[in-house]
Amino acid sequence: MSKGVTFNHNMGPVTIIDEGSSARPSILGKLIEIIATSGQAEINLDRDPAEIDVKVNFNDLTNHKWLIDEYIQSSLLIDESIEALNQTILNGSTKLKRQMKTFYNRALDKYSINRSPFDLEKLKLNSDSIVDEVISSTKKFVKNSADLKQGYFEEDIDYGVSLITSYSIIECIVLENPNDHN
Repeated sequence: MSKGVTFNHNMGPVTIIDEGSSARPSILGKLIEIIATSGQAEINLDRDPAEIDVKVNFNDLTNHKWLIDEYIQSSLLIDESIEALNQTILNGSTKLKRQMKTFYNRALDKYSINRSPFDLEKLKLNSDSIVDEVISSTKKFVKNSADLKQGYFEEDIDYGVSLITSYSIIECIVLENPNDHN
């Protein structure tokens, strides 16, 4: 007789989280700290919405379009936070993008999406689930970060993760850049 857990009649993916690790500093945790302590600045709509719409439509993102609105409304805060991150940590934004790309690649793996050749149709079918997976991985990573000290609320983490994910989508770190698939 084997030990373990059995899931009968499971209809979806099962994620088992082992919370037994010790907290370590992270770039994401530092950025959440910067975002949480920054004052909300005036909304800056300097971004080109048509380009953003092309990215969203190209990837068939439907349920998470609110992340794009979040980015548009908070783009100045995001830009200032990324700048502060780079002043605090050498190549901080590069390290952030690298980590978000890792979360994206893991999500592609979870949904068995080939990269060479890239299975764009399968990505489009699963784009919202992939973004869910990136959000989940980011949130788990941040919560395990030693940089996130006491005094930050769950809402601060949710808001920061939403902004980081929206930034990663706009920067084509998460989801695909239409210009790469012509």
